[in-house]
Amino acid sequence: MSRYSAQYVAQLVAQHDYGALVDLQGIALGWDRFDASDPSFGLPQPLFAVFEVLTWLAQADRSGVWTYYEATPVQRQDRVLDALEALRAAELRHQYLYGKEHWRMVEAVGQLDSWISKNEQSTINWAFTVLAAHPHELALVCS
Repeated sequence: MSRYSAQYVAQLVAQHDYGALVDLQGIALGWDRFDASDPSFGLPQPLFAVFEVLTWLAQADRSGVWTYYEATPVQRQDRVLDALEALRAAELRHQYLYGKEHWRMVEAVGQLDSWISKNEQSTINWAFTVLAAHPHELALVCS
């Protein structure tokens, strides 16, 4: 038996809002094959990218993007970059890499925080586009 119905998950995906994305991330983090010791948590690559970018976005909003890079292992950051490349999310990948390379530079992180703030809704839209394109992976982590 699935932990969450397909109808409930589809309803969350259809909402296209930040709160629904957070709910979906919570579902994924509760998956029985979630592995905290794996840099990508054992999640399918597209879902890992979406939910780690959500963490990046949320941390930037709360306390500045530098706190994300300070707390996130480099191996996980590298997996995010690989996933963004595989998903052909060039601008998002560029900004994420910029942060990885410059997170200790006050002016650089200020620019990145500003970019994240200005592009928050487009990043959320990108996340839902990825989720909608990968229903089997999403169903897997909801089961």
